[in-house]
Amino acid sequence: MFPESRLSNLTVVALATAATLASAAEAPLSSQSAFFLTRSENRNQVHYALRLDEACRPVGARPVQVYWRMLERGPSEVEELLGIEQPVYGLEDPQTVEATEDGWRVRVRLRAFPSRPIDITTARAEGKCQVQAWTKLGDSVSRLEHVFVKTSWPFSVDFVRLDGAGPDGQPVHELIRQ
Repeated sequence: MFPESRLSNLTVVALATAATLASAAEAPLSSQSAFFLTRSENRNQVHYALRLDEACRPVGARPVQVYWRMLERGPSEVEELLGIEQPVYGLEDPQTVEATEDGWRVRVRLRAFPSRPIDITTARAEGKCQVQAWTKLGDSVSRLEHVFVKTSWPFSVDFVRLDGAGPDGQPVHELIRQ
């Protein structure tokens, strides 16, 4: 059916593809949460995590993944965002990835707050990848740790509070009223 040389070529391509897939599968990837969001109605959390390779480099064109930790069901329960949740909790495109002096930076924007960019940085410290989120809180750029959304029935938002640590390491909060 196939000439012998063509069969050899197909075999070489198949083996090369299998080797590439095997090496990609062996490459250790990790995902570290940079910050998370909670709502007043339950304990579930929306996490914004950076996918990293073994050298702490962001992986892919959209390295920040957004997912639910469904703590109401258990500590290890995780779900993807639903399509209807994307306008509230999702990220704008693009996710800009840049090398920095210390590591890498990925700039994202929450769809709910597109005018407030968030820089997620990664660097190797003490042999581990350390991931942090940075944005303007109050009058200065601060480390963002948590976003709290106070909701009221049926589908309105009373306020959003951004929690983090200022340049001096002290807690800082910003309240955004809707």
